[in-house]
Amino acid sequence: MSKEAYSLWLVGGTALLVDDDTAQPALQYALDSVLFAQLRADKLNGSRFARYRLWYSDYRKALQERGWIITLSHSDHLRMHDGTTRAPADGPIDYLQSRHPNLTGHLKAAINTLSHDEVQQYVRPFTQATQDNTTQVVQELGVLLPGAVLDLCGVACKTPLPSGDGIDLRASGATLGDFVTEANRKDLHDLLERKQRAVHIRNLGLLTPENDHAST
Repeated sequence: MSKEAYSLWLVGGTALLVDDDTAQPALQYALDSVLFAQLRADKLNGSRFARYRLWYSDYRKALQERGWIITLSHSDHLRMHDGTTRAPADGPIDYLQSRHPNLTGHLKAAINTLSHDEVQQYVRPFTQATQDNTTQVVQELGVLLPGAVLDLCGVACKTPLPSGDGIDLRASGATLGDFVTEANRKDLHDLLERKQRAVHIRNLGLLTPENDHAST
């Protein structure tokens, strides 16, 4: 079990594990950038639920426009079998665990925290939309590391899952370009504050990593 310290942040529809050694300016700009990118993609596409592939393309483009250099891009369509008990979030968990094995306990703790009713009430408008007895789900889980390094993985699917269908998984890695100035950071933060969108960023506190060998 890792002894590193990570906090869990909600940023719109993204749950972000943040290494507590991350410098405050980098942390704030990462939070602001992720929220801004979601809102920008929403504005361009109308909904993240209807056209996730196009929405995600604009989401990533908005991150780039804010100075994040994309270092990794990955997409996959994970087939789910009838009777599966796997949740949509399992895709991002598996992906991030493969990239950060030391965070297994923290990822488990994050998912447990996210399952709480009071947290779901806050995050649900960004992650679920129901129509005709079908719920469309869009979720993203990510990690922010010191040095302004982002590792993000999101999924989109429908529940109940249509037979033979699967989840659309999309992941991005990014680092902050050194050309981003303090004025750039302030302008973005001031914009979110002025538009009253900064309320969609919340710190859920320090995570207590779960024993990797605990029964499930």
